[in-house]
Amino acid sequence: MTDDHPPLRAPLGVRGVRWLDVTTRVVIVLALAVTPVHVLETAGGAAGWLSLALSGAGFVLVGPRPRLALVLVAGAPVLGALLGAQPLPLWTVTCFTAFLLTLRGTSGLLVASVVVVANTAATFFTSWTFVVETNPEVAVAPFAGLAAAGAGSALRSQRQYWTALEARARDALASRQAAVDRSVAEERVRIARDLHDGVGHRIAVVSMHLGAAEVHLPPGADAARADVTAARGAVQQVLRETQQILHVLRVGADDGTVAPTPGHERIPALVEAFVAAGVRVDADLPDLSRSLPPEVSAAAFRIVQEALTNAQRHGTGTVWLRVALADAVRIEVVNVRAARSAATGGGHGLVGMRERAASAGGRLDARADGETFRVRAELPAVPAETEVDA
Repeated sequence: MTDDHPPLRAPLGVRGVRWLDVTTRVVIVLALAVTPVHVLETAGGAAGWLSLALSGAGFVLVGPRPRLALVLVAGAPVLGALLGAQPLPLWTVTCFTAFLLTLRGTSGLLVASVVVVANTAATFFTSWTFVVETNPEVAVAPFAGLAAAGAGSALRSQRQYWTALEARARDALASRQAAVDRSVAEERVRIARDLHDGVGHRIAVVSMHLGAAEVHLPPGADAARADVTAARGAVQQVLRETQQILHVLRVGADDGTVAPTPGHERIPALVEAFVAAGVRVDADLPDLSRSLPPEVSAAAFRIVQEALTNAQRHGTGTVWLRVALADAVRIEVVNVRAARSAATGGGHGLVGMRERAASAGGRLDARADGETFRVRAELPAVPAETEVDA
């Protein structure tokens, strides 16, 4: 089956998650690389080097031990500030690490809580005041950490949502394909059943003719009589096996009785049944008493039946039915599509009709034409010639 829907395309924020991860790690490495310069310029001493070491260790542990990494990275500027070092470069590292941790799956609430508290404490310990005029960093650092954790958590949630959406889309397509395959298999069983009905009838006729030939043979034609007797026995064996296969194919909830295979001559009665059910049908039918090959006759009836059923379910107004019987059987069914089904262009019934037409050596085309839906089928009116090897 080919699907008409275009593939889902993830938003840029979802498709670029890996690059965001890599870019964030590069930024953190660069921030850690320039921090020694800041420590030397501000004479941070041992406190600066210790806090830098803790922050670097936390960054290394982001992958294997994310929660420990959060504690070390968030605690490094706090410790540095308590010991007299400037925490500015390290709480920047803390913010980017918070983004990285939440992007990788750590709880956004946990990361935001720890980073906001740590950044607030680190900036407070630098001047021991919350007055913004004196210590402007106290108004920036906590919210920077909160924004970083929130951004990472939002991107992760979007990625999870999109992953679930893609999984549901794949499951829906798989279910649709399975339903179509199951419908095709069921229709093929019905086709085989109908063909067996016709084949069984013809084999029975051959058996009767062989019996008559055996009776009409003149006296003394013992060799011919033996051949006819053997042929009749073989035909009867084929008939029994065909009946057994037919019995197996008919097993099902809707096959409680063995009914004859419907043929094209029953199309007028089929139309009357739909009209009695409330469907407005404008039918143009020829004389359908002409004999057709059993598979063609059954296919014509089933195609009309399914087309009228689809028109009843998905259409509105009058259904136009045209059947022509000449060198080929031509069937055309046209209906106006209901508004609720205007976007649909196919279904399991169409698959079954195409299977029917192909099994009889014909073809079927079904397509939407504006507000109308049109089904055209053409089936051979005579059996296909079969070459028999000498």
